Amino acid sequence: MTPHQAAQPFPTYFGAFPDPATVAVALLGIDVEMDPERPVEAVDPRLHSSLARGTLGPLNVAVGRFGVGIPQAHVTRDTHTFVFPTEASIVRRVSGQLLSGRQIIHLRPNAPTASTSPAGMPWAFGLINAPLGQLALDAPRVAGMDTRIPLDEDRIFTAPGREMTRLIAVMKDVARVIRDTPWVTGAPAAATALGGSVMTALLACLTEGVVRPDRAALRRHRQIVMRFEDALRERPEEMLSLSAICGAVGVAARTLNLACQEFLGEGPMQYARGRRLDLVRLRLLASDPARTQVTSVAMHYGFWELSRFAQAYRRRFGERPSETLRRDGAPAGLR
Repeated sequence: MTPHQAAQPFPTYFGAFPDPATVAVALLGIDVEMDPERPVEAVDPRLHSSLARGTLGPLNVAVGRFGVGIPQAHVTRDTHTFVFPTEASIVRRVSGQLLSGRQIIHLRPNAPTASTSPAGMPWAFGLINAPLGQLALDAPRVAGMDTRIPLDEDRIFTAPGREMTRLIAVMKDVARVIRDTPWVTGAPAAATALGGSVMTALLACLTEGVVRPDRAALRRHRQIVMRFEDALRERPEEMLSLSAICGAVGVAARTLNLACQEFLGEGPMQYARGRRLDLVRLRLLASDPARTQVTSVAMHYGFWELSRFAQAYRRRFGERPSETLRRDGAPAGLR
């Protein structure tokens, strides 16, 4: 992949919807190299939202507004990702840092990120995603950022008022194009020109902006979360109690909980259970229904109370485990 190629283009999309389930489905396309974004807990079913997304030359962009901010967790993959609020009064917590006003967060590639909003607060945002080499070519003098290598930490820039207003206006223009004349994004010259306008506005914010210094506590908490992820990946069936998790990670329960809330958007036990549910689903998709029992797979991953397991599985995936097991078309590599 060359620096000026988009990570992988996705179809232009504009949608307006009233419920969080359809929001989550729409968000899957913000960046096809991200892990699937998902609500990490139930949200207001009266949500009214809109989302516009598309590929503009080398950039993937999205502009959205959710009537109630959706808690989300995801991992960006080998890309520069910038997120910012598009309304002045909105606040969002992203991986332990508050984002508001004229601030732009530059997410660390290949690291877990969780974001939440205060209860009842909407979330209006812009998202710009660029290949790692893009800024190295277009912005060799971006303030406070070495564009040649991936970041070690998330960075928050506070942009000057005029430049931030311009960036938001350009993003809203892009959203209108996607909504009203989506064919424009399919014309290479037009899409590249729009992408250039977005990048120019973003770089003006970054080069003139002030970088918030890194916080030592956040760096330590990120390291804790990485050790937690390693333990879940290496021996998920053993991570069944808080004491076992704390022992594997090497920290006290209070510290682990704080780190997980900041970077994963939920507590360690809830997150570990979700990961184990994901592994159950992968195993069921890869298994022969004639030779596999849901009960044995569930118990292998530490789900002993089968009625609660079935309820949690259905809440997470929208179907019963037995329906997953009977489903055709599992990826060949999982069979």
